Amino acid sequence: MKNTLGLLLGLIILGGIAFYLMQSNPETQSTLNSTGVKFATDKEDVDRILITRNANNNLDFTREGEKWRINGKYYANPHTMSNLLNTMAKMDMIFIPYKTHYETIMSDMEKIGIHVEVFDKSGSKIRGYTIGANSIKNDATYFILDGDNQPYAINIKGFDGTIRDRFNYHIENWKDKTIFDNDANEISSVKVGFPKRPSASFTLTQDEGQYSVTPGDQLTPAINKTLNKAKVEAYLHSFKNVIAEGYDNRNLKKDSISNLLQFVTFDVGLKDGKHLKYKMIPFRDVLDPDVNISDVRDLEQVERYFVTNEETGDFLVLQQRLFKDLLRSYEYFY
Repeated sequence: MKNTLGLLLGLIILGGIAFYLMQSNPETQSTLNSTGVKFATDKEDVDRILITRNANNNLDFTREGEKWRINGKYYANPHTMSNLLNTMAKMDMIFIPYKTHYETIMSDMEKIGIHVEVFDKSGSKIRGYTIGANSIKNDATYFILDGDNQPYAINIKGFDGTIRDRFNYHIENWKDKTIFDNDANEISSVKVGFPKRPSASFTLTQDEGQYSVTPGDQLTPAINKTLNKAKVEAYLHSFKNVIAEGYDNRNLKKDSISNLLQFVTFDVGLKDGKHLKYKMIPFRDVLDPDVNISDVRDLEQVERYFVTNEETGDFLVLQQRLFKDLLRSYEYFY
């Protein structure tokens, strides 16, 4: 009996010593002794997201029906936006950082912190937090809630990687790359200009199922034939899902390319009063000074276009294979 009591007493003493050593070892101490902080936000509740970054390239996302607007100017890329909302809905605390890491974590917050504020449909702030650096093992990212001084290591459980980058894309990665994505019945007019061959230019209008195609150049005589309605309708349906390859705003030759005489121009009028205006120049006209594409019959030479959005000033790259069905001349419709 005495031996058993002695053994039990020894285990209690050893346990106490071990507990003391763990508590006195800063490497085994977290900055907090409790858990359960919830960072996730239901994406259906989110109506606005304000992301403030030290580089001053801030982003203000506002919901407009099924779409999102960036800084009141651009539409957001639906895939990138969905990725952000899903991240915000699924992220959770993975662990609480050690006390010895606290000063480094907070210092990084000041240097590279990304501040995020989330608002609901009434304009009320749901949540705010600052995103810091990734953990040493790159298995989480440090977050801190507004008004708190307790950092947490956050990630999506089961995700192999970190989530900081999902809040830190360059604005061109956030912007929608859509050139045209319009149903035929949304379009009221299409003005297509071929500056190098004006006789191919045309204006197409539709009004309650009635179509008209007229010369886009006043010196071009009207074609005295019956309009091919099937071709007109097929053409209007081609304005769906025309997506650019990407933005090229950092191209050092952007201004000089934009000042070249365009191969084709578009002014698409929508029934809601908006206009989509673009100027397009084939790559080959820029890369080879001996090439000067002027006719739709020469399009087999074209692989890509430089595109200028006349509303936003953005410079994009568009592949010919996604765009070829919109390149028709006046005589095509007769």
